[in-house]
Formats: sequence, structure tokens, C-alpha cells
Amino acid sequence: MDKKVVIITGTSSGIGLETAILLAERGFRVYATMRDLSRRDKLDSEVARRNVHLNLLQLDVTERRSICSAVETVIAESGGIYALVNNAGLYLRGYFEDIAEEEARQVFETNVFGTMEVTRAVLPHMRRARKGRILTVTSVAGRSGALTASVYCSSKFALEGFCESLTQEVTPWGIHVSIIEPAILKSDRWATDHCSARKALSAKSAYYTWYGEAKKLMDMVARSSPTSSLDVAKAIYRALNARRPRLRYMVGSRAKLMFALRRYVPGSLIERAYFNESIRRVTRSSDP
Repeated sequence: MDKKVVIITGTSSGIGLETAILLAERGFRVYATMRDLSRRDKLDSEVARRNVHLNLLQLDVTERRSICSAVETVIAESGGIYALVNNAGLYLRGYFEDIAEEEARQVFETNVFGTMEVTRAVLPHMRRARKGRILTVTSVAGRSGALTASVYCSSKFALEGFCESLTQEVTPWGIHVSIIEPAILKSDRWATDHCSARKALSAKSAYYTWYGEAKKLMDMVARSSPTSSLDVAKAIYRALNARRPRLRYMVGSRAKLMFALRRYVPGSLIERAYFNESIRRVTRSSDP
């Protein structure tokens, strides 16, 4: 391999797209993947505008055949895989009681089991090479629960545990595991389409009014966020190039401040200042 080969999942927009372009600009041989190739227009446009070359493959993280086909293509064309960036994922918002079982399962199939299956597919190739990097994009929601995000946060908490365990298993093979933990992003889909559970949008829901207020609060936080997808892409680049990569890379000044406070401030104070304040803002103007 003349260039370091990296597979990135979920590159149709956001973090995945920015990471694919940035790594291609900086000399990696990039295999950008997405579940639905009909959503490639935005990536194609950025590739042309920034005059870079990358390879685009179909890869649905919930379909084993799709995963195997994509990995086999990369190996056939490149001879090996230096890095995997697990980025593909689903958002889902809504009070837990309004989230249907099938909606929750879809989130876990994509965010957790999908990530595990892609990782499972690349590990034998990295073991044989006795080197590799596996980066998984989780979220600060994998370290702290959030209002209307019970299922989403649960999936990200699961990924944190998976990566912490995996790093202990594969480090002896020369494979490094890193967790990328972005804060809420300015261009985040939490603010643009809310990714709401179906019942959460129904006026018949017991939580309907509160959920409307929660959406307004999240929109305000996202619009004012100083953190972008490009910031996350740069953190991924640092992790890929670090001689001794860290297990965790938190991205975003607000998130870093909050978790620094949680390290030194008693938990009860954090709960009153953060959790209880979120509840108050959502419920202060009306009954559910």
C-alpha cells in the first residue's frame, strides 16, 4: 500500500463527508461508504469543489453481505486496511414512552450492532498486518444522558463500553482503538430535522407539549454551538496520525468544560445545575 487505506462509514453528509474529504486532501487512500448511493450528490459536489480523489462504495452497516462485499473490494484493490472510521449512525429523539420498540431496535441495529459487524469484518486483515486503527464516532451523549434522548444515549453508552473493551483485546496485535466524542454540532441533524419518534409528534402523546419545548431548547443549543463537523474530522485526523493515539478524543469546548466540571464538582450539584435545569425549561410553561 503506497497510501494509508481508510474505510469510512456514513459519508453522505456531516462528519463522515468532512472526514472523507479531509483525509483525501491529506494523503490517505479513502474509501467513503454509504448505505444509499443515491445520496452521493453532496459528497460528489465537495469532491469536485475541493479537487480530491476518493473511492465510493455502497455499505449498509445493518447488512452483513453488504459489509463483506465492501471490505473484500477494498482488500482486492488495496491489499490491506490501515484504518476504519465507524461513523454511520442514527439519531432518534422522543420521550422514552413515545419510542416504539421497532424504532429503538433500528437505532441499536445501526449504531451498535452495525458498528460491531464492520469492525468484525476488518479485524482479521489488521491482525494479519499486525497494525491498524479503529476509530468510532460516539458522542458526548455516550458519557451523559440527555432529555428526550434515552434510546440514542443508550446506544452511544454501549459503543463506549464496546470500544473500551475492544482496545484491551486488540492492542497486543498492534491495533489501536480510539473513541471520538463530539459535542452537539452547529450543523447537527438534531437541529435540522429533529429525527423524532413517530408518536412523539402526535398531539395524543402525554409528552407532546413538553417535547415541543425540548425541540426548541435543542435548536437553540445547536444554533449557538461553536463546534462543526470539520472540527470532528480534524480530531479524527489527529487520532489517525498520533504515534500513541489516545483512547478518547472529546471535540467541543462546551463539552470539555462540562466534563471537567463533572470531574471536580459533586454529582448532586451537576444534577441540579444541568439535568434539573433542562427539565425546568421544558416544563415551566405548561402541563404535559
